[in-house]
Amino acid sequence: MTLTEKEISEITSSNEGIICWTLGSIAVFECRNSTPKSDSRTRWLANVRRMLWSYTVPFVGRFSQSFLLARALKNLLLDGWFAILRSCFRVLARIGGFSLYDPDKIVDYRKTPPSARYAFTFWAFPREQWLRTLKEYLKFREQHFRMYGFRCNMPLGSYFIRKDTNSILSYTHDGDIISIDPIHAYTKADKAAWDLFLTKFNAWAYKKNGVPLLNQSPFVNNSHVVAAYGQRWHDFTAWIKTEDPNGRMLNSFFAELTM
Repeated sequence: MTLTEKEISEITSSNEGIICWTLGSIAVFECRNSTPKSDSRTRWLANVRRMLWSYTVPFVGRFSQSFLLARALKNLLLDGWFAILRSCFRVLARIGGFSLYDPDKIVDYRKTPPSARYAFTFWAFPREQWLRTLKEYLKFREQHFRMYGFRCNMPLGSYFIRKDTNSILSYTHDGDIISIDPIHAYTKADKAAWDLFLTKFNAWAYKKNGVPLLNQSPFVNNSHVVAAYGQRWHDFTAWIKTEDPNGRMLNSFFAELTM
C-alpha cells in the first residue's frame, strides 16, 4: 500500500504526537496521546523499551554490518532485522499499544557500552512537503548506497512537531514540520563513511528547503543556516555580535556559522 497525503493528514490531526519509523521502505507511525493514568498491565514494557533503545537496536544494527560479507548480503541481513522490528510494531498494534508515566519514558544512556551507542542528525521539513521529501530521501539513500556502499543500520526517524514561534531559531517558526532523522550506530571502521553520508545528506536537505537542528546536525555550514532561518539568522548573529563582540561565548562550531 502506498502512503498518501490524506492518510498523513488524518494521522497528524487526530493525535497529539507522532513519530514515524521508516524501516526499509515501510513507514510505521507511532501515535502518542495523553491518558489519565498508566495501564499497570503494560508497565513492564517500559523496561523493554529502555533496553531496545539503550542497547538492542543499535547493537544488532551494528552487528549485522560487521561481518566481512558482500554488500548484497549485508543489505539482506539489515532488511531481515528491519522486518523483525516491523513485526514488533504489528504486535503492539494488535494489543492496542501501551501507556507509560512520563518518568518511565526516560532512557538513561550513561551505562550504555560503546557497542550499543548511536548517533543521528535532524532536519525539519514543512509538513505539506514531507511525504514527497521522504520518498526523495529514500531514492537519495539508495543512490548513496550504490555509490559508496554505506547504509544507515538503524530505522529512519521522523517527528511531527507543531508550529512554535516562541524562539527566534525555532525550526517550526514558519509552520508545522515533520523531520527526517537518519540514525546510525557507527564504529571506528565506518566513522568516515558516516561522516561522508552526513555531509551528502546536509547538501541534499539544504536543497529540499530543510531546517537543521543546530545541536544535532554535524557538518552544517553557514549557507545552510542562512537559507533555513533567513532574516532571523541575520538578526540572531547581529545580536550576538552586539552582546559578545569578542566571541567569548562562541565555540568553534557556532563561530563558523555566525561569520
